[in-house]
Amino acid sequence: MQASLALLQSAVSKRTMREQITDRLAGMIMSGLLRPGDALPGERDLAAQLDVSRETVRGAIQALAARGLIEVAQGARSRVLPAASWVARPAVAARYTPEEVHGARLVIEVAAAGEAARNAGAATRMRLRELAEAQGRALDDPAAFHISGSEFHATLLRAGGGRLLASLLAEARGQSSEISHRALAAPDAMRRSWLDHRRIAAAVEARHPQAAAAAMRRHLLRIGRAAGLNMGRSAAA
Repeated sequence: MQASLALLQSAVSKRTMREQITDRLAGMIMSGLLRPGDALPGERDLAAQLDVSRETVRGAIQALAARGLIEVAQGARSRVLPAASWVARPAVAARYTPEEVHGARLVIEVAAAGEAARNAGAATRMRLRELAEAQGRALDDPAAFHISGSEFHATLLRAGGGRLLASLLAEARGQSSEISHRALAAPDAMRRSWLDHRRIAAAVEARHPQAAAAAMRRHLLRIGRAAGLNMGRSAAA
């Protein structure tokens, strides 16, 4: 009986993680952060970027293909399909202005960066460093770059803000991804974003809350300006 319960619990856990990964990747596609024609990283690399097993990634890829979001080809990387191929399309309901969404990120993620520098354990600090390094290797691979960047922010938010603060931003994740995509389309923007992430990771590694918060603030303000947002008082504060 105990063995059966353990197997059931394991299966539920794996299914839940697969669904979470599927939803995260689907959100990147539907928001436009990952564009039609973008090639997803290979199974092994994607598992490393998302910090899950290859089995979980394989299940997520199959689920995305079933939704018509990606095309899977034998011996080649999966590619994002255009919206016309999607089985289910997202409801377009922008409840907040881009400035409101980005302003919330400034409040929450700057504070989370400082808290992460105070409290993050060795595993989290290593994870942030690995994700920043992965971005540096993916400057010519937009899909891999965006996935690593999204995981970097999510890891930092979980470490410094916990699940509650992460959930506060979850509703606006699509709009946030659109802002990031616009910002990263500018010349040399991907390299600058990677360097920002390196500085943030280094400040967290050094356990320097003020430096981590300041680096995150500069990063987000630069994204807002590059995306053409009216940052108002947030930029001057």
